[in-house]
Amino acid sequence: MRRPWRRTLWFALALLAMAGHARADGMPPVHRLLFDVRSTHSDGAHDVDALVRLSEARDIDILAITDHDRKGIRLGLAPFPDLLGWTIDKRSLYTTGLTPFFADLARARKQYPQMTLLAGTESAPGYAWSGIPFYKLTLHNAERAMITLGEEKPAQIRALPSYDLRYAQGSVALGIIFWTVLAAGLFAWMLRRRMRGFALLLLLVACAFALWWWTQKAPDADAAFIRAAQGEGLFVLWTHPGTRSGVRQGPMGVWLDTPPYPQQVFRRPLADGFAGIYGDTDHIAEPGGRWDAFLDAYLHGRADKPVWVVSAGDFHGQGQAGEYLGNFPMDLWTTDTTPAGVLVAMHLGHMVAWGLPRDRNLRFVRLACVDASGHRLLPGDRAGVDSNVAVTGLLDERPAAAGGAPTSWPVQIIVDGQVVATPALTLGQPFRWPLHLGPGPHAVRLRLWQGAIRMLSNPFLLQVRG
Repeated sequence: MRRPWRRTLWFALALLAMAGHARADGMPPVHRLLFDVRSTHSDGAHDVDALVRLSEARDIDILAITDHDRKGIRLGLAPFPDLLGWTIDKRSLYTTGLTPFFADLARARKQYPQMTLLAGTESAPGYAWSGIPFYKLTLHNAERAMITLGEEKPAQIRALPSYDLRYAQGSVALGIIFWTVLAAGLFAWMLRRRMRGFALLLLLVACAFALWWWTQKAPDADAAFIRAAQGEGLFVLWTHPGTRSGVRQGPMGVWLDTPPYPQQVFRRPLADGFAGIYGDTDHIAEPGGRWDAFLDAYLHGRADKPVWVVSAGDFHGQGQAGEYLGNFPMDLWTTDTTPAGVLVAMHLGHMVAWGLPRDRNLRFVRLACVDASGHRLLPGDRAGVDSNVAVTGLLDERPAAAGGAPTSWPVQIIVDGQVVATPALTLGQPFRWPLHLGPGPHAVRLRLWQGAIRMLSNPFLLQVRG
């Protein structure tokens, strides 16, 4: 586990490196980032080489391969599911091996130096059972997932509690049936054998065991996972918090139940980010929603840190479920495209999330908040500014769409959860949108939601001087 001072030093050095490579206008260049991508090291359809080729075709230059660390289902008896349990493991890094995964990553980094490659995982922090076999046996929250980014060695993945199914809770119903039948059988056998002393001792032990079991609190698997991942220096984020997978029947007659979990995103300990754009419809980042309320709490000192928005596509194979690699990319501003530099930029929130159809590839070449004194802020920056501020930038597309495709979209400018303007964002035309802000803290962000084209920027966190 990294010590806090080492992590602080790592960030400081990376920030110095970024400052030493700024552009002439003081702003770092933009890069195209993609993650939430599975390879053949888990349940993906493409190997690392194929993923790099597909990424280059979509003009992506930073690719994070986030395979399942472990995709295992353990049906065990509470309260000892790891001792009295049966586990089925599907293809994941646990079955294919961590050493081959990192060896493949090292090879690909040498073979494709033009592409920044990161390692990561998709993980299920924990799950629980209810019901019994053949009667409403249900697996809860097995599809509530988190993504980590930045692993450089196997030990960082082994340290995740999901890797050893540490918080795979057993079936309480099966446990009650098993322990009751076992205790009753032993008790009856001892009475028949006239072992009344042992029978009384068994009864006392059974009562003590039941009392101990009754007073046990369910472990907070989500909090434990976040602490473990951040303790390893990883960027950790929630995927698909507005999931609509609902209750449905899975394999072997087991029911799967993963309700939406937006409330988890803003609970302590806080993850570093959450997916606001993906295949389902999500309401967390709507104007005045949960995210805006949290940003207000952060600006007024009621939250320890911001939580950034990202896009996540859950990509497994080209064309599977109608998805294509690059449909959910991100713009990332950084001068340091090493894995460490990319993570620093993500921690700083210098990101814009996109959801795009297969035939479009929009991106911001520039996006900044500028005041009268010439201060320029990137998305995610927090700083004091003059009251006369404006959002400026330029939207580009590579390659340009053909056939008279739309080139202008209404964009919401959201200030403190309220839509204050909806100007047109036109492809290839620089824009400058003035804002009129009163003194005090403000969160300013952009949102575009037009059919298959969606965009969420991370906020400019402003302290307007009086």
